[in-house]
Amino acid sequence: MPSDIKPQVFTLTSLNGVRRRQDLGQAGVEDMIQLSDLNEASLLWNLKIRYDKELIYTYTGSILVAVNPYKMFDIYGLDMVKKYEGQILGTLPPHLFAIGSSAYGHMSKDGSSPESQVVVISGESGSGKTESTKLVMQYLAAVNKSPSNLITEQILEASPLLESFGNAKTVRNDNSSRFGKYLEVHFKDGVIIGAKITEYLLEKSRIVTQAADERNYHVFYEMLQGLTSETKEKYGLLSADKYFYLNQGGNCEIDGKFDGEDFQSLLSAMQVLGFTSEEQDTIFRILASVLHLGNVYFHRKQLKHGQEGVEIGSDAEIRWTAHLLHLSPDGIKRALTTKTTEARNERVVTPLSIDQALDARDAFAKALYNALFSWLVSRINQIVCKGTKHTAAISILDIFGFEDFKENSFEQLCINYANENLQFYFNKHIFKLEQQEYTKEKIEWQTINYTDNLPVIHLIAKKPVGILHLLDDESNFPKATDLSFLEKCHYNHALDELYSRPRMSSMEFAVKHYAGQVWYSVDGFLDKNRDTLRQDVVDLLISSKILMVSKMFQRVRSSHETAKTINKANGRFVTMKPRTPTVAARFHDSLQQLLESMSKCNPWFVRCIKPNSDKAPMKFDMPIVLEQLRYTGMLETIRIRKMGYPVRLRFSQFVERFRYLLPQRVGGLTTRGTPYRELCRVILSSCCPEAETNGDYQLGTTKVFLREWLERELERERARVVRAAAVTLQKTVRGYLARRRYRATRKAALTLQAHMRGWAARKRYHTVRTGVVRAQANFRAMRQRKRYLELKEELKRRAEVEKLARERAKAKAQREEQERTSRAVAGVNHLEIPAELAFIFSKLDDWQPVHSERHLVKVVGGVAGRSDSEHYHLPHDIDSHAFTKFTNIYFKVSFLRFVPNMHENISDLITMFSCKLIYRFWKIYLTYCSL
Repeated sequence: MPSDIKPQVFTLTSLNGVRRRQDLGQAGVEDMIQLSDLNEASLLWNLKIRYDKELIYTYTGSILVAVNPYKMFDIYGLDMVKKYEGQILGTLPPHLFAIGSSAYGHMSKDGSSPESQVVVISGESGSGKTESTKLVMQYLAAVNKSPSNLITEQILEASPLLESFGNAKTVRNDNSSRFGKYLEVHFKDGVIIGAKITEYLLEKSRIVTQAADERNYHVFYEMLQGLTSETKEKYGLLSADKYFYLNQGGNCEIDGKFDGEDFQSLLSAMQVLGFTSEEQDTIFRILASVLHLGNVYFHRKQLKHGQEGVEIGSDAEIRWTAHLLHLSPDGIKRALTTKTTEARNERVVTPLSIDQALDARDAFAKALYNALFSWLVSRINQIVCKGTKHTAAISILDIFGFEDFKENSFEQLCINYANENLQFYFNKHIFKLEQQEYTKEKIEWQTINYTDNLPVIHLIAKKPVGILHLLDDESNFPKATDLSFLEKCHYNHALDELYSRPRMSSMEFAVKHYAGQVWYSVDGFLDKNRDTLRQDVVDLLISSKILMVSKMFQRVRSSHETAKTINKANGRFVTMKPRTPTVAARFHDSLQQLLESMSKCNPWFVRCIKPNSDKAPMKFDMPIVLEQLRYTGMLETIRIRKMGYPVRLRFSQFVERFRYLLPQRVGGLTTRGTPYRELCRVILSSCCPEAETNGDYQLGTTKVFLREWLERELERERARVVRAAAVTLQKTVRGYLARRRYRATRKAALTLQAHMRGWAARKRYHTVRTGVVRAQANFRAMRQRKRYLELKEELKRRAEVEKLARERAKAKAQREEQERTSRAVAGVNHLEIPAELAFIFSKLDDWQPVHSERHLVKVVGGVAGRSDSEHYHLPHDIDSHAFTKFTNIYFKVSFLRFVPNMHENISDLITMFSCKLIYRFWKIYLTYCSL
């Protein structure tokens, strides 16, 4: 290993080749293309200078080199997001956000259709790929035009959820991704509308076994630390050190990681993603079942006919598993102790040996966890993958890094094969395709040699004798063993310089990868590649009364049945003998689909460097870093980026992009009708006259080839011109809006003034009018009072005159009355007023009886009578006599007028009074008649 390299001493025999090292300054060089002294030492020293200054990012053109500091810096806040948003790559200091900004800017570039981008984050295990992936995703969530929508928050919460279920502690990394993740974030008009996650090769062997100083997946420890005592009792859980699947590494804790707090974050992520309480309960039931299965142990048991079988020695764990998964305890026992096979429509039950029973137990646990992990990815996609058709995407690849442990197995071979393909993808884009493009476009170019790792890929996966294909072939033979597979590998590849056989007869082989030689132990290769799950176990799990568990394994069964059918070239389907596809075959197919998807996108590379093997913060181990720089081809990458033309645009695209820099007329050349190639030359000559002299661009047959610094200058100039045009446009529009606003304001002010003045005039008018009306009223009142007083005096005078007249009239009337009375005949009109009427009149004020004794005339002697024959009648002028007047006056007017307070008994009074009056009148009449 590089860390084991001992110091060496070299002696210089001649100083002629020695020259002064380039001065890199106190903070080093931000872009290593600017290094004039281009060699491994200058690269390494530049990275060390910057790392010691806590500058962990360095450019290599458009490629970002990130050295893991093993601690978090405060350089990822919203202020940094705003600082790098919309900026051209290279104008600001190197930062991970600059790569995110460039990818986002190229995806939504003005004047062109959206182009999908991919950010490829690669490096060794422990180099910081997972954290870089999360930071890029956080940047995209912050700069998208609707950062507060629910989809964005759900995509962000999906990462810690999958991290809990798919990451674990290894000897090199406390948070190592044990699966590959390809995250596609879809945008529409600059807004995140959805995402899709594709997972690759979950390391299932870690579920049942871990090396020393390693842990199982984080979620187990987080669950045991975060669940309450009542909930743990519900699932029958204890502490982590009590479970065989968790305590094999020797330490169940990680320094600086708080599993209880992380469990609360996990629950929060599930809540944001919309997981129901039933789904969460089922997830914890499956996890608890895996732990209980790990504690199941067996005893050998002698069966009939000399057969050897097993019996379960931990019945409590079986009951807990059956209770949690709602399965039959007897069914679980049969699945772990016997094997059921079908032969000629007959079922044959075969007892398992103790090793086979342990393998069956582990297979059962791995099947449960793998089905749960696949369901989680599918459930997350169901939640966040909405309406993503025909949209541009920014994809982020976070895949397991290159691994070389003390003992490497099948998983490490698959992981390193994936990294070989990523390195080939990098070389293809940086070296191979670029130099082929130069030749095709007839560009003057000196070929740069680089290490091509295609032979290693062919050694591992090329048909028919690649290592993985030999493994698949052996996996199809029931009696094949790991040793037979190893012998076939030795037979077919013994002469290959990239393949090595062990010196001793050990069960291993070596492959010389791009990152160095790795020895692989073939022990368990066939079993891991077959990854067979017996049909009776699948049927048992489908019979679960928990709908979610049943559907999980229905999907597993349907995927196995689908894989048994091969699609031929002519479109017909041929059903072969039932055979489950191997892990290597499925991984190879998914990896090719990944590379095909990435080839359709514009790539951005982030090279993560691990500074030391101790996971110590801010420790820069130069031999380890140098080894990584070598196998990643960083020196060749810098050389081709420095000498080559990584920016390639078609003439039409270049003119369309930079037409703003084109003058209308240059040297008599009109832009209208001019070929695109000539327009490109004019633009480049007018903007950067010295670029052609320095060879910073070349014009091919169909494309313009530019160096990265020249593209940055053109983009900067274009941004300046567009900004100036935008300012002019804004100025004009703002002037127009200001004038329109002024006119509207002036009109409103005039209207307001008019209304105000009208109101003031009306107010003054009303005030004056009120005063005038009040003055008129006072004047008229004074005049009326004057007239009233005059009229009052006149009325008083008239009243006095009338009073005198009445008095004279009264006196005259009295005289006339006296005269009439003296002439009147004594009779009925001189009768005495009845007592009752006199009583009434006595109650009146100032009343004096008209008749008294003095009015009566006494008659002396007898009164002569008349004969009976003579007719008696009232005189015809009786109405003119005083009695008639008396009755008319006092009965029609005076009586009713003088008794207003007697209205209650007026009828009775009048009736009584009338009767008496009639009676007296009749007596008087008779008396009168007798006279």
